Amino acid sequence: MIHPYEIISKSALPAFRAMVSKRLTERYHFTQQQVATRLGVTQASVSNYARKARGMMVNLEIDADVAKAADQVADVLASETPDQREALRLMTEVCDYIRYNHLLCNLHEELEPGFQTEGCYACLGGLGPESATMKLKLKAVT
Repeated sequence: MIHPYEIISKSALPAFRAMVSKRLTERYHFTQQQVATRLGVTQASVSNYARKARGMMVNLEIDADVAKAADQVADVLASETPDQREALRLMTEVCDYIRYNHLLCNLHEELEPGFQTEGCYACLGGLGPESATMKLKLKAVT
């Protein structure tokens, strides 16, 4: 059983980083090392993004909201004093958006033949119909 967060970390996050990397390189003329420093990855990772050897399992550019978020993250990271917390917040929102909007279901089916994504609610973050009640109970406790 492949967990949705594994798919996010191994496919969606690298794909999104590749999108941001491309924007930083093309729009802001950053070197691979500058991109790596801003993204918190190695220069080798940025090279792999550029060569399309990494971050290509899923095409997130086709989603306008994800593409806009990549623009925003690139803008934040390209500033003279980049706010890494804001970039991290935006990237986390993108991962949540990808999950909640089932953008990885087809990939999940490819990676795990036989797993039925139809009717699956794992990416909704719930434990089933009772999850809203459980969340309310947890909130009341804290």
